[in-house]
Amino acid sequence: MSADAVDGPPSSQQPPRPTVESVLQLASRDPSAAVPLLPALPPDALADLLCSLSAASPPNHLSLLPALLSLSPNPSAASAAFSSLLNAPSWPSPTLLAVASLLRDLPVSFRSRVPDCLSKVLSLLPGADVQDLPALAYQLLLLASKPLHPRLVLSGLLRFFGGRHGARVRAPPSIARQVAGTVLMHVAFAVKQDPALAREVVAAVKANAAGVLNGFAVAVLLSVARVRRFNDSAVGVLRDAATTSRRDYRMSRRCKWLPDPLKEESVEAAHCVEKALLKAVAESIGGREHVVPSIVQVGFLLLEASNGDPGDEDGPDEGVMSTEEIGVNMLKSLFETHEMARTEIIEQCKFRILSAKPQQSAPVLRLLGCLVRSHPFPMLEYVAHLKELLDYLPFMNDKISTGLINCILPLTKFSRDLKDYIILVVRKAMFKRADAVRIAATNAIVELIVTESEYRKNEANPFQDSSSQPSSSQQPEIHREVGVELFQELSGLLRRCLSQQARVKTVLYEGLIRIVTSDPDVADNVLDFLWPHFLNYYIENAECPLKMDSCFKVENAKVCMVEPLDCLLSCVSCILRAQQNSKCHRPRDAYWKCFGFAPSQDNEVGRSSSRDLFMKGLSNIQKYLRKCLTEDQRGQTQEAGSASSSLEIVQCHNVFMPGIVEVFVDFAASKLAEAADEPKEKLEKEILELVDAHSGFERKTSKSREKVARRRGDSRGATDRQTNEPKENSNASLLKLHEKRGEFMNSSLYELVVMCARQCHADKYDKGSQRPSQSKLNQSSSLLSFVLKACLEMFRSLTAKSSGLAIGNLRRTLYEDVKNLAQPIVKLIWWLTLDSEQKNGGFKKNTTQGKRTVENKKDQLYLALTCFKELFKLSVSEDRSSDIIDLLISSAPSNIEDMMEADQLHDNDTTVTENPEKRGAHVFLNILKMLYARALSQSLSRESEAVSELIFGISRKLHPDQRHLVGHWAAGLCRKNTVQSPTTAQEMVKLAVHLMTTPDDMILVHEMTTELKKLIASGDEESVDSSEAFLIVNCKTKNSLVAVFLHMVDSSLIELEWGLGKLKAMLTLGYGSSNVDEDQPADERTQRMFLEEALYSRSTSVVHVLSSFTHMSLKDSQAEQFLKLTAKFYKLLARISKSQIAPKGYKQFIPGLKFQKMAEVTCRMLTAPLYNFVFTLQESEQPHKKGILAKIKRESKCIPDLIFQVEDYEKYLIQLSKLTKVNLLRHAKRSVARDFRIQPKEKAAEEEREGDSPPATAASPESDPEEDVEEGPDVPADENLQASAQHDDAVQDSESDGEEEEVLVHRKRANANQVVQDSESDGEEEEVLARRKRGKTSQMVQDSESDGEEE
Repeated sequence: MSADAVDGPPSSQQPPRPTVESVLQLASRDPSAAVPLLPALPPDALADLLCSLSAASPPNHLSLLPALLSLSPNPSAASAAFSSLLNAPSWPSPTLLAVASLLRDLPVSFRSRVPDCLSKVLSLLPGADVQDLPALAYQLLLLASKPLHPRLVLSGLLRFFGGRHGARVRAPPSIARQVAGTVLMHVAFAVKQDPALAREVVAAVKANAAGVLNGFAVAVLLSVARVRRFNDSAVGVLRDAATTSRRDYRMSRRCKWLPDPLKEESVEAAHCVEKALLKAVAESIGGREHVVPSIVQVGFLLLEASNGDPGDEDGPDEGVMSTEEIGVNMLKSLFETHEMARTEIIEQCKFRILSAKPQQSAPVLRLLGCLVRSHPFPMLEYVAHLKELLDYLPFMNDKISTGLINCILPLTKFSRDLKDYIILVVRKAMFKRADAVRIAATNAIVELIVTESEYRKNEANPFQDSSSQPSSSQQPEIHREVGVELFQELSGLLRRCLSQQARVKTVLYEGLIRIVTSDPDVADNVLDFLWPHFLNYYIENAECPLKMDSCFKVENAKVCMVEPLDCLLSCVSCILRAQQNSKCHRPRDAYWKCFGFAPSQDNEVGRSSSRDLFMKGLSNIQKYLRKCLTEDQRGQTQEAGSASSSLEIVQCHNVFMPGIVEVFVDFAASKLAEAADEPKEKLEKEILELVDAHSGFERKTSKSREKVARRRGDSRGATDRQTNEPKENSNASLLKLHEKRGEFMNSSLYELVVMCARQCHADKYDKGSQRPSQSKLNQSSSLLSFVLKACLEMFRSLTAKSSGLAIGNLRRTLYEDVKNLAQPIVKLIWWLTLDSEQKNGGFKKNTTQGKRTVENKKDQLYLALTCFKELFKLSVSEDRSSDIIDLLISSAPSNIEDMMEADQLHDNDTTVTENPEKRGAHVFLNILKMLYARALSQSLSRESEAVSELIFGISRKLHPDQRHLVGHWAAGLCRKNTVQSPTTAQEMVKLAVHLMTTPDDMILVHEMTTELKKLIASGDEESVDSSEAFLIVNCKTKNSLVAVFLHMVDSSLIELEWGLGKLKAMLTLGYGSSNVDEDQPADERTQRMFLEEALYSRSTSVVHVLSSFTHMSLKDSQAEQFLKLTAKFYKLLARISKSQIAPKGYKQFIPGLKFQKMAEVTCRMLTAPLYNFVFTLQESEQPHKKGILAKIKRESKCIPDLIFQVEDYEKYLIQLSKLTKVNLLRHAKRSVARDFRIQPKEKAAEEEREGDSPPATAASPESDPEEDVEEGPDVPADENLQASAQHDDAVQDSESDGEEEEVLVHRKRANANQVVQDSESDGEEEEVLARRKRGKTSQMVQDSESDGEEE
């Protein structure tokens, strides 16, 4: 074989050397085949190839970029390639995909170019083709899992697919939804494969949730939540986003100093979060079923988080849903769209109702009720689950068990089996020992019967018009469904309630009224049910028909109630009236006659109906009461009907009698509408007598209660210090049981109000013509008080009912009842509030009025104004406040404008509005201003407080500018009116400050605290009685005003803390997105600047207010509160200063002028006087004063904390001054308060030896000469005692000769416990403690002043 053959083929057969053109041609077909050829290229060719790559290059050519860069080309060529790519205004969609795929393959030396390329890719996503978006997202996710800048990648994807800042997929909605679904699938797959990427996803969404949480971010988190490891963190971010947006919304409406753009942003953020959560539920039906379990979990977490939502909000809610509403809507929509989620929702409801606390179970019950009402037929499939839940009914809370029954009862219309099971469960619960379980079972029976009656209320009776004879055996069964079968079936259980405790009986009587009201046909059966029980307490032919003694029993020297007789009589009376007023009333045997049968004559012979027996019994009781009232034999009656003459029994009788009288007043008032003139006068006379007796019994009840308390206090000496009532008061349960009696029927109350208005009108003319009798005046006054109390009770009960009802027919019916009753009530209230005799003279005693009459008129005026308030509250809950306001204005007297002009209130309101509703509110507001001014002039404290609440409630509905005018009016009252009542002064100041806009509100507070400073710091209370600028500030109101202003400062600190949290979130977002300009647009930077300025301005106002308190001699509790608030404020200032320091690697900006002003004002006006305040506070301590030891313990905690917070704040100011070269501490005073003093070692050892000696030894002259000079030679020298009591010592003594420094090494005030023990054992040591403390603190202040002068 030749040598040529061995060496290989000839040179003519070798492949040619690659060139740039050949490599590019090969790369166009197969980039992977072209990469091995790159090392064969010369360096110049590599540089030329690298420079040829640009945004217009084909994607296959761009894929060579990582291999080219790995061959270490010319740096200028690499920079030129990257510059060409980044400087291109736009990239084609294939170029975007190519660059996104090659970034993760870049060499390590070129990884610094990745953020710029990523920013370019993310900014060009809106221009990419729709079909390339999923592939782009997939490549970016691969890059994030490398990991290469995962936070930047994920934030860009969330921003783009979430549609934030105008970036969105440019495609039809259906196509955009498919693209987002595909990207979501990629994200779900990526997080399952890479846990680190899942962690970054949660962190990116959490950082983005500080702004606005979008729908795509919610879907991503729901997908991440399917990974068990990240389930809690993912759903926690969604829950926190919802709760934070609600909290920010509430706080933004509360903060008057917050700029309007930020308030609008908080509203938008709240709406965006709730829309994103609900959108995730709506989009889970098509291809996203994997997130359904996560949605269920988030929905129930929102229900649990709803317990922290406060109910009161300032002004209209602007359509923002609460967290509970979001959770209910999410789960309700999910229940409707996904059948696979229904079982899990029902199981979760069952679990949370059984395991959670009662207040936490209430939202779940509301969800269950919504599901039953909106989807009854799907819920029928889960009756077995509901039965399992009902098995635990006897072990539930009474409110929860009653609510559960109310939720499930609508299903009984479609499931007889469920109804029978409820009856079985209730029957078992009725035999439990606990009263709460029996009450819940009784309510359940009543609700079951009422629900059954309502279902058939609108159904026609098929047997009413039937003339044919029954021919089927099934007709009796149909009659059982239509008639009173359910009540008869459950009457055995209800009869068992009649042998239970009084609380159970009261619930039963109220339930029987509801049963008869819903179905009057059952009235005869109910009366038959009650008559045997009534005979236990009624004697037909006796002189006293009521057996009052049978209603009580004495056990263990305590009087216990057996039967609530007044509730029983009220129940019977209401049933008789409901039966009488029923339009569908028919004879007792109507149902039998429709079948062609008649009741047995043998059973009916000689027997009257229960209705007739009850009518006769009530008539006998009424005659007896009339006889007693006429002959004035109430005392004899009680003695005749009582087997025991004990004081407790007499009090029990007096507790019962007002309720019994109310029954017959109601019964007599119901006959007024149909009575003729002569019988009507008799009825009115009878009503007046009964009402007068009612007031007499109430007075007796209060007197007997006082007698029992005094008697038990004298005999046993056991008095509760907190309630100031005797312990083990046997009548406490009786009084609680009868706090709320049976309500009047609407027709009866209407007649009573009309009668009362007519009576007051007649008395007015009688006063002008002739002098009426005193008895007639007393009766009229009693009737007026009685009617006002009844109206107030009705308004309050309707408010409670409407708050617990959803918007529906029942709620609208309640409101219509109020409107029917409101007209005469409002006229009566106007007559009382604008009485002509109260215009000038007020409630002054004259020859015709006694002290009791004047007090009654004051009580009546207060009741009238409270009725005003409750009526307005009820209208606000129904969003119909304009209707009530128009009614109030139309019912006002004709001379109301003249009275307003006389009080010079008509011209003060310069606001002109075109809205009729707003105009009516302004007119009513002016009327209330007049009433408020009159109440203040007459020194009516309770009345003025009620009017102020009305003014505040109406002003909250006004525009802030109009509200500001009302605040200025109230501020004028604070300047001109002298108020002696502390509570009235507090309400007036709150009205002025809360209605004024910022910064005028804090300016007003500062002015008033300045006047308080002059009053309290004067030292001589007799020399300065009141302020000249604000007459409301005087010696009687100063302490209450100090408490109000401290509370306002506390509220301002809460607002500032929230505002600082928002500012820090904005700063963090700005620092984190400094490389991506789109993440921090100009509007957000502007909003951050606005928030900073508002925050610093508000903090400066708080400094001005707090500085006034440093010059006051506050009481112990108020001084302690002031120290805690000041420490809290300095902690807040430290956080503000820390937020101004830029993180490492970022540019430090100079603080704004408002921040510099805040720092200057704080150091000059607050920090410097604070040490003098601490010195004055400690100097005022008296060792012999009781409670001084507890005060020392409290000071040992709050004063060191205050000093620490002050120095911490100044530490950050020093750091900020060094970074910005701006002296922020030029007005600061060096802190001289310390818990230790440095001394030489020899003196420290000497003092230790002296400390071991007994405390009675005298101080040697050599040990501490300064102590001898300050305290004298007779002071004991217990150095440990001195060290423990000394809190703020100077660091050095500027007046010493400097040859040797004093050393006093001691413990901090944490050793105050030893001081307390020593002081308790020896009273003289307390004087030593306080004397040395005053001396050392005085020396500390002198040293600090000398140091300031030297500086």
